[in-house]
Amino acid sequence: MKNSDDFEFEYNLDDDMGMQELVEIHVGDLNLPTGKIIASDPFFTYDQRPFKRSVLPDKYPVYIYMAQIDEEHYRVAYAKIKFRTEEASKWVLAVTDDITKEELNELGEDEFFGFPVDSGLACFLDEETNAQLNAKMDALLEKNPESNYYDEVLSEEFKAYSSKNKFSRNLGDWNDHRPDKDSDNNVIMFSSGWGDGYYPSYWGLNENGDNVELVIDFLINEFEEDDNDENYD
Repeated sequence: MKNSDDFEFEYNLDDDMGMQELVEIHVGDLNLPTGKIIASDPFFTYDQRPFKRSVLPDKYPVYIYMAQIDEEHYRVAYAKIKFRTEEASKWVLAVTDDITKEELNELGEDEFFGFPVDSGLACFLDEETNAQLNAKMDALLEKNPESNYYDEVLSEEFKAYSSKNKFSRNLGDWNDHRPDKDSDNNVIMFSSGWGDGYYPSYWGLNENGDNVELVIDFLINEFEEDDNDENYD
């Protein structure tokens, strides 16, 4: 699906990804019933707007790219939704539908719009799924204001889904979560590089401007390890 936008910042993500050896892992297929995608910290999706570009509603594969830090220590460097089997030929900064051209004009060199992470986790989900996720988290808090969605719901899912993979840490580094068990809508979650931060996303396009992929860059080469980054909430 092509989206017309006459104000997009191009970025050579291919060079960045090619600078390091990365392990590609297919972590699940994301259901996108509206085609409006949100990238966010999974615990702070309520106010996160979907991207201005959209895709045709369907299920699409999601991959993460693990960078080796040292022996038996890997971190998620990138996360990607793949919409077409072809390779992207250019990338543009992915901006949410509330960003104006005036705001884009004010970006300085090396600045970008992205999303904040405060729990050490990030995710992809559809706008429709976001409503289901927040309803489930709200219901849990209403039942017990002291509850923690990660501890009570996600922790065991992460461990069961990915902890036994040799590229994952023991607590599990990725998960396919369904807020509503009676729906196909899901949230693909993954650890966010070194942890908390502010991260950009990029649309990978072909020569015709069609959406080929959507990539989150966790800027893993720009930060050092934080001993306190395992802060899943």
